[in-house]
Amino acid sequence: MDNKNLKFFERMLKERLEEITSNINLRNTNLIELYAANLKDQSDIVSANLQGELDFLMIQKHGLELKDIMHSLQKIKNKSYGICEMCDDEIDIQRLKVKPHAKYCINCRELHEKSKNRGER
Repeated sequence: MDNKNLKFFERMLKERLEEITSNINLRNTNLIELYAANLKDQSDIVSANLQGELDFLMIQKHGLELKDIMHSLQKIKNKSYGICEMCDDEIDIQRLKVKPHAKYCINCRELHEKSKNRGER
């Protein structure tokens, strides 16, 4: 991949990194406020618990994406960005534009999903 494209994806990944970090911080603040609230009404307690669970799940989801983004930024530094981690072929640039932290090309991603789904059964 040429330097122009590497810079483009690096900028894209860093912007998403900032977005996710901001979202995680907001959800952490929400959780702190929920647990600090002295709720008395049963429906408020149920609602706060559901919101807390949602915030916690979103933090986990964003945490996984954050890890993938950090991995991709490291790959840019190592000049190995855009290479499928399964077959070592280049990942299509259109795929990277949609998911810049993609680890696999489309074919390997499908294989990975199929093998993952078989393992869950």
